[in-house]
Amino acid sequence: MRSSLIRLNFAGGVSRQRPLPLTTLAIGLFFFSAYIFSIGTPFYSSDGQVMYETARAIALQHTFAIPPSNLPQTIVGHDGRTYSKYDPGLPLLSSPVVFAADELGKATQSNRYALAAIAVQLIPAAAMSIAIASIFHIASRLYSLPCAGFVTFIAGFGTLAWPYARLYFAEGVLAGCLTLAIAPLCDKISTRGIILSSFAIGLAILTRASALIYLPALVYLIWKNTPPFRLWLHLGLFGVGPLLALVGLTLHNYLRFHNFMTTGYEGEPFHLLPLGGIVGLLFSPGKSIFLYSPPLILSLILWPRLHRKNPALAWTLIIIAGTALIFYGAWWAWHGGWVWGPRFLVPLVPLWCLPLGMIPLRRKWASLMLGMCVLGVIVQVLGTFTDVTPHYAKVFGDNHPDDETRYAMVHYSPAHSPLVGAWQRASIGKWETPAIFRLETTGLPGDWLRVIHSSVIIIWLLSSGWIVRVSIGLKNGTHKTEI
Repeated sequence: MRSSLIRLNFAGGVSRQRPLPLTTLAIGLFFFSAYIFSIGTPFYSSDGQVMYETARAIALQHTFAIPPSNLPQTIVGHDGRTYSKYDPGLPLLSSPVVFAADELGKATQSNRYALAAIAVQLIPAAAMSIAIASIFHIASRLYSLPCAGFVTFIAGFGTLAWPYARLYFAEGVLAGCLTLAIAPLCDKISTRGIILSSFAIGLAILTRASALIYLPALVYLIWKNTPPFRLWLHLGLFGVGPLLALVGLTLHNYLRFHNFMTTGYEGEPFHLLPLGGIVGLLFSPGKSIFLYSPPLILSLILWPRLHRKNPALAWTLIIIAGTALIFYGAWWAWHGGWVWGPRFLVPLVPLWCLPLGMIPLRRKWASLMLGMCVLGVIVQVLGTFTDVTPHYAKVFGDNHPDDETRYAMVHYSPAHSPLVGAWQRASIGKWETPAIFRLETTGLPGDWLRVIHSSVIIIWLLSSGWIVRVSIGLKNGTHKTEI
């Protein structure tokens, strides 16, 4: 087996470099363990509660029907029973976790409902960790390993990826699926890579049907990176995952409504002109993606450099961003509700960190990057460890949850921005305790608490140790990569 030393220059790529599987795994486990220690108290919103109830119904009763509820995220099906309005991907992924937590609750005489409610939040944490590991996989093909690691850690801790890794929303799963779908398509494409990409985007579509908007970008990347004689084979294989997802969605509709085309989202309109939503997602004080993920400002500036290095990937980022902005900008709820930042753009955030690897090695650029990264981490700490719901409730009041005037205030008035509200709560010490440190409230015995805490710490230490070992090897010029 031949090998070659990795060059130590930060910005340059490594000749014929291939990703290091163990390092990629270590990075995924590192972020997974870190995100576990950030998981919030369930549930941030009734969206998560409804999806959890669905996961619980699937795991324990083998049905999609949930207990009757007046929550706006529920609908009444053809049989008079109550169902979630959402697509089934996240509850299906969560159901094995619910079953395992329920069995643990039985065995330990603890609160089975509360224990499973905390456990299901491992799903978005794991999915976002996959997204960040996939970013390392892509970046290690574009840049040197130090630079790839730099991009990866900014994506993991300096952007909205961190707050949404701890929340039981679909965004973490969508980020993991979309990034995993793109990772095998960035250079020479294998049949195995096409199959992985196909099923990853299929899972994204099953989780949220609107993930269909990302298919054109993926097809473009396949077209650019596939030899002509294999193009139709690859496109045919790629279509399998999305097709199966569409079949799953239509069956889910039929189970609820006895109608393949009824989705539960009827009556929620799109505007003909998405400009207002696009402006809000990009520039509003309450929802701007650049305020909630400051390093992306530099990504935008550095995109031309990435385009010169890898035009296909650079244009893929543009296509994905453009379709998402147009689609969600046109939807009436472009803002995503009472949430931290532009929720619907979260699946794009890890990918949009890739241009950061093109940062010039100059003092002014380094200072600018450092400032953006520090600012990004501060913003994510606020979003991760404070609860923004009380701020929304204060702005809206108890009697005006759908008041457009108050939505305008919280989105366009800097004084009413959730960023300001989170800073105010942090300044008076109103930090949120992560759920892993509140497991005793479920009645879980102390021995089990120690096992869980120790396991997460061991995963973090082992993954950190491997990353440090690789870093030392790079510094000493002894780390090798397979060729």
